Order: sequence, then structure tokens, then C-alpha cells
Amino acid sequence: GIPARSVGLTKDDEFAIKSMGLLTLKPIMYAFNVDEVDWILGRDEIQEKCKAFLEKSEYHDPNDDSWTIVSAKVEAELSLLSSDEKVEYLSSLGIEDAEKANEYFSYNILPSMAEKLLGLAKVYTGPGVPPERSRTTRAHLFSKLTAEGLAGRIHGDIEKGFIRAEVINAAKLLELPNYVAAKETGSLRIEGRDYKLVPDDVVLIRWR
Repeated sequence: GIPARSVGLTKDDEFAIKSMGLLTLKPIMYAFNVDEVDWILGRDEIQEKCKAFLEKSEYHDPNDDSWTIVSAKVEAELSLLSSDEKVEYLSSLGIEDAEKANEYFSYNILPSMAEKLLGLAKVYTGPGVPPERSRTTRAHLFSKLTAEGLAGRIHGDIEKGFIRAEVINAAKLLELPNYVAAKETGSLRIEGRDYKLVPDDVVLIRWR
């Protein structure tokens, strides 16, 4: 068969069949699983091979699709190790900067790719306690939101009772000892329901 996105549908056509939920209308995200040697030492070469493979694919759309390389073997082995053991393991593979290696892991790469591909934003919600003590601490992928829209995604009652949003940049908040200090130093901004959220916003929604 032919993917629906490859038959030249107009915007009106796409709207008319939107309710069908055709998967082949959506862009594709490719994750090439490679061994540890290619993942570490042969990244440039293997990426060129992946690129060449996709270029030969009849229905690959370089404008909409995205791709990356991952190593499930490396990540599986790392998941069984302590922090010190992870550093030693990565060092044995030729990676001296363990923090930089995080950039290559699928759990960092794939969510970001999905956000960009689908026009979404990553949002973390919670009541301000550690995740193990909270049933509402979650990671979400939402479309671009206003403060009121975010409130509605958390709970309809919060959206209805929206009063204001207290906003601060995450990096600024981390410079301060706590949220109270952010208030006392005047680092918080008060925003209304139509405020458009931007990356790295920390938002406390006041509602009644």
C-alpha cells in the first residue's frame, strides 16, 4: 500500500478524513539500534549509513521525518549498574565524560524528537513532593499551552477556578533556596489566563 501522506492530500482532504485517525498520515520517527562500537566509536560512519538507507526509502520524507541512533545493549547494561559503575563502564568504552554521554541516550533523545515532530511540549506536574509520594507527579506531552490551558489539562476544576499563574524561570528558581525565597526576592511574575507558556517556565496556578 501507499502511505496516506504520500498521495498529495490537500488541507481540506486531511480535515475530511481526520476522524479516521490514519497512522500513515503522521510523520515517522526512526530509531536505529546499533552495537556499542558503532554507537561510540563509529557514530559518524553509522549515521551516514542510516542517512543513505533512508534516502533510498521510497516513502521517507526528509522534511517531516526524523531519525537517530541508539544502543539498547549499552543502555540495558547501564541500567543494572550503580553511578560509580556506570562511570567505569563508559570509561571502558572510551567515554570519559559521563554527563555528555547522556545526550546520546534514547530516554533523552526520543522524547525531544517526539516533541518536535508532533509540535508538543514536555510538562511535569505535581504537588511539590517527591514522585514516590505523589500520584499526580507526571511527565506529559502537551500541545503549546496558555496558563489556563495548562490548568485545564491538569483538572477541569482548576481551569474553572483559575485566578492567576505565578511564573519563574527554572534556572532562576534553582539559584534560590526555595519557592518562598523566589517570592521574597521578587523573582516571580504574575500572569493571567492568556499567558503563553515558554520553555523552562515553572508555573504555580492559584485557583479557587
